Amino acid sequence: MKERGERESGTSGRKGGIWEALDKVTTMKFEEEDRRALERLQNATVRGAAIGFILRGGYVSFSMLTSALLRRKKHREAGVTNANSLVSVVRWTAFLGSLGGSYVALDEGLLRFVGKKKSRKWRGLVSGTVAGSSVCMLGRKDPQYTIAIYVVLRALWLFLRRSRRSTSKLLRTVSAPLALPHADVLVMCTACTQILFAWLMEPKTLPNTYRKFLDKHCGKPEWMIQSISEMIRHNHTKGTGRKGPAFQEWHRLVPPGEDYLKKCRTPYGLVMQNRYQILHHIQFFLSEYKRKIPVYIPVYFLPALVVHRWNLFTKPRLGKSILYKCVKGTMQSALFLTTFCTFAWTFTCGSAYFLVPFVGKEGLGMKWLAGSFFPIGSSIICEKKSRRKEIAVYCSARALESFALCALTWGWIPKKLQFKRFDVVLFSVGVGLIMHCYTDSEGDYRHTLRGKYLNVLDFVFGNTGHTKSKIRHVPSTSDLARGFFAKKRKEQLTDKD
Repeated sequence: MKERGERESGTSGRKGGIWEALDKVTTMKFEEEDRRALERLQNATVRGAAIGFILRGGYVSFSMLTSALLRRKKHREAGVTNANSLVSVVRWTAFLGSLGGSYVALDEGLLRFVGKKKSRKWRGLVSGTVAGSSVCMLGRKDPQYTIAIYVVLRALWLFLRRSRRSTSKLLRTVSAPLALPHADVLVMCTACTQILFAWLMEPKTLPNTYRKFLDKHCGKPEWMIQSISEMIRHNHTKGTGRKGPAFQEWHRLVPPGEDYLKKCRTPYGLVMQNRYQILHHIQFFLSEYKRKIPVYIPVYFLPALVVHRWNLFTKPRLGKSILYKCVKGTMQSALFLTTFCTFAWTFTCGSAYFLVPFVGKEGLGMKWLAGSFFPIGSSIICEKKSRRKEIAVYCSARALESFALCALTWGWIPKKLQFKRFDVVLFSVGVGLIMHCYTDSEGDYRHTLRGKYLNVLDFVFGNTGHTKSKIRHVPSTSDLARGFFAKKRKEQLTDKD
């Protein structure tokens, strides 16, 4: 009996010990550092998911609204596209939420187990690289090369800017071209060479929206663009033994009433249409500048109305300065796009006019085309300085993606190097480099990021105490709840007194 009683008391003691331990765990008060890490993880996940939902949801809603108004699709096709659009919204929400949460979890884990001082130089790089694999949530069958290449180029740009102040001579030498006064112009020239070449000769390597934008703003009809392309293909394949289009094939594209153009033997003959070059380019510039101004009105005026809606009416001086900046930015950006389109025809037609006596009319092939496209990027000088690098990075991302697709179609890349999900590698490397510039070495490289990007990164990932470019503290839901209960307690204590 005694033994039985001891067993029961032992088991009851063990049960009591287990329940006591569970009770301690559930009622345990986290330390201040643990609470901070949990709140940062919660905020990063929720805010990242919210940004993905708002951005992708807004884009999907706008595209669905425009397609419904234009009535371009049938009801069945509309139902399928709507379902796919909703799935894309869910995927983007999960992608950005997991990106923010996984980065913060890894960052806090390395901070806890490795140490703040030991991991301060590489913690953001490792955490960002590992967290970048969350791009797989956007789908297995759809590689995200567009966003991956853009992130990688943006990260390389930041890393080169960060390397200009490095103690390593190698990094300073590599980043030396970035210190040139017009490095963005050189990048833009290289990017425009590939983009315009792909638009004319390999249009499948560019997105549909990009092709439509170039078709709309080039200032020439579609039949003329296709005729020039067939001319160049004929000149490129002649003498090589390969099959190409005959020179007369483009005659079928000439609209009725303009049969006199069939006598043209060069691309610039089609463009000029029996007009002098200087006169044509001046008329083209003046007519296109009027068309380009409405393109940039919503780009400048809509954000101003949303952000400064009250200041425009309550503060007349500030409202006048905001409107002046919007008008100036609209006119300057329209000047850039008009100059870009004018340079496209000026340099191609001018170079063809001067090279024909040396290479002949049939010598105007793809090499001539690529060389004549290079100076067109210099039109970026007409744009605002604050937007030059943004446009150069965006165009270089598109150019690199198009060049990779062209290299695949031309057989330049062997099959051994064609990885199925190389976009995940690119995106992970890009995120790692961006987070390295953002948070490593206790924020010493944060000067490489512009203020608006710092505000977004601080909002999502949480500023971990850096003093440079620090934004105001945005209270979380737990902070608001804690303040509410603290206020109630003070009121109860005052009532008792």
